Amino acid sequence: MKNKYLFSCVLTLLLFSGVSLSKEFIPVEVFATLPQFRDVEISPDGTKLALFANLKNGYSAIYIQDLESNKGLMPLLSSDNKQMKLQSFSWFDNETLLADAWFSADFFRTKIDNTRLLYVKADGTKFDNGSAFQPVFRKEHFKKLARIPQFHNTVIDKLSDDPDHILVSIPINNDRYPDVVKVNVRSSAIDVVKRAKSDIRMWKTDKEGKVRIGFGFDRKASKNQQSVLYKDPDLDQWITLWKFGLFDEKEVNVLGFGEDPKQVWISAYHEGKLAIFKVNIEDGKEVSRELVYSDPNRDVEGSLRYAGGSKDPIGVRHWDENGRLVTWDQEIAKFEKTVYDQFPDDHVYFISFSKDRKRFILYVVDNDKPGEFYLGDETEGGLDLIANTFPRLSGVDLPPREPVYFNARDGLEIEAYLTLPKGQNKNLPTVIFPHGGPIAADDDVRFDYWTSFFTSRGYAVLQPNFRGSSGYGLDFKKAGLQRWGLEMQTDIEDATRWMIDEGIADEDSICIVGGSYGGYAALMGAANSNLFKCAVSFAGVTDLSLLIKESWYYGTGKMTREMIGTERSKLIKTSPVNLANQINIPVLLVQGEDDSRVTLEHGTRMEAALRRAKADYIYIQQEDSDHFLSLAKNRLEFFRAMDLFLSEHL
Repeated sequence: MKNKYLFSCVLTLLLFSGVSLSKEFIPVEVFATLPQFRDVEISPDGTKLALFANLKNGYSAIYIQDLESNKGLMPLLSSDNKQMKLQSFSWFDNETLLADAWFSADFFRTKIDNTRLLYVKADGTKFDNGSAFQPVFRKEHFKKLARIPQFHNTVIDKLSDDPDHILVSIPINNDRYPDVVKVNVRSSAIDVVKRAKSDIRMWKTDKEGKVRIGFGFDRKASKNQQSVLYKDPDLDQWITLWKFGLFDEKEVNVLGFGEDPKQVWISAYHEGKLAIFKVNIEDGKEVSRELVYSDPNRDVEGSLRYAGGSKDPIGVRHWDENGRLVTWDQEIAKFEKTVYDQFPDDHVYFISFSKDRKRFILYVVDNDKPGEFYLGDETEGGLDLIANTFPRLSGVDLPPREPVYFNARDGLEIEAYLTLPKGQNKNLPTVIFPHGGPIAADDDVRFDYWTSFFTSRGYAVLQPNFRGSSGYGLDFKKAGLQRWGLEMQTDIEDATRWMIDEGIADEDSICIVGGSYGGYAALMGAANSNLFKCAVSFAGVTDLSLLIKESWYYGTGKMTREMIGTERSKLIKTSPVNLANQINIPVLLVQGEDDSRVTLEHGTRMEAALRRAKADYIYIQQEDSDHFLSLAKNRLEFFRAMDLFLSEHL
């Protein structure tokens, strides 16, 4: 039985003013508003909730709700999101939270992401300096380094049996590679438990908190650049278990351990697609590999799922053919089914549990329904609605996103997702909406505020998972290597022609819109195709040579070169910045000043090229804007501009 918690209604009044929605028109502000809630977590003892909220004034905040008292929501920590942005949080114990904050900073003429890990008291009391938080790491921890490390939040083990400490992967002794540090959350005292090792970029512990796995990447190696090292509990040495190259069928990723530290669960290729295996290790060697779960149609890319009190995984975060998370523990699967049965048409995520698993948080979502958070109580039964992510869309009849298939010009079958305005399916103004990444993919699971916004304006939307997208197996992913602006682009054109041939799209009213790689594809479509009447690029890559140059600062140079290629003449021909004189349709170009993924220079170079070519364009350079439109003011500015632009040209 599903009920509604009163405090969710109260919080809505605190955070947002009401907007009256007519059946005919939904204001752009409704879609361009950040989700009211981004996360809800229950404390280990099940007595408190922590909620991450985006406020009307542009701030982000963490609230505490005491479930055992009649007290209202208590603000715990907030940020104006200017110098530093709140990113996430988790419970450390019943009295303490750990929060992540991030910011971008200039580094060798580019911008890089930085994170900080914060200690926060759940009762709302301040620290001696009057602050609501205390950094877990301090400047004196890094006195051996040339500069303070970028990332402070790589927590690799919360050490469930230790009331004071966590393990964090972070450089302490040299700038290049991370140590594993045992840090006291409250006092910030540290102890290095595993010193850095050359070329090891990440570490993983077993279920006893012992460092057992190291993930290596050798930038100097011509092949087999990646490696997985393992420390056998009976041997006092590190042994290389697996070595493989980039985009290699021999790829292995260790997902986690079981109670036996010689049993590891890995992700590896099986019949061309990623699957889950259990591996036994003896004397530093793989002696057996058991297939645990595979999906004939999709890569299994999710992480392992564990239940409190159990040291063996109970399943994997992957949707099965029935739209349910894969669970191989029969007792837990039985419990989960009772929950799924209450949401037969939605996707259900189990977000967090109390330590005794009696109380839990659900996130319920579908592609035509913004997410909702529920509190479950196994003892009392029932589910209470805590909050909506987009409360002003609650109950609004939004169109679903459906999978469709078409053949590219070389015969390759490609999946796409089609969303149509309610009650319409022919001769429609259309938005072609390629995803970012490009090693990523659209799906029919999550709610997409962009797509819902487009269909609310009467546009059909097609999201093609062009070659190079993830989830479809190694061959499909490799088919996109060094094909930026080539077959990856013609896949998008072929998707557009499919829309026209099916009679869905009005061929005289089609616009291509995208962000990041999708923004690159939008600009390439504007330059090289006659199918589109306008183009919108947000944070789009415009210069492939610049992208390769910047990637070396991020330590991803080899990967980027493998994806894009290095032949200068091809990079020039497939960079929008060099094709501005071929663009003869209107362009909306938007770039953030604080973007660390696709830097501002991509936008300024493209704007200059469009200006020299006397193109029809609008350029918006957004102050404080990052790669994800994570500030309310930037999201609203962009969506208002896009709304006007599309209405004029479609």
